[in-house]
Amino acid sequence: MRKRTKKGYYRNDDFLVKLGQKVRDLRTQKGLTQVELAFKCNDVDYSQINRIELGKVNFSVSFLALLADALEVNVTDLLKL
Repeated sequence: MRKRTKKGYYRNDDFLVKLGQKVRDLRTQKGLTQVELAFKCNDVDYSQINRIELGKVNFSVSFLALLADALEVNVTDLLKL
C-alpha cells in the first residue's frame, strides 16, 4: 500500500515488508542475530533491526548502504526482491 504519512513523506509498506524479509533472510544466512547485525551497523539498537525486518520503518538510503556493508552484500543485492 502506498500512502503519505502525516508529514508528507512517501511510504510503500509492501516494499518495506519485502525488503525487511530480504534483510532477515540474509542475516540468518550469515548466522547473525539481530543484536550482532545491530552492532555491525554502528551499534544501533537491535530494535531498529527488528523494525526494519518487520517493514515498520522507512529508513534512509544511507542506512541501506550501512546494512548492505554489514551483511557483506551490494546494495543492489538487497533491492533484488
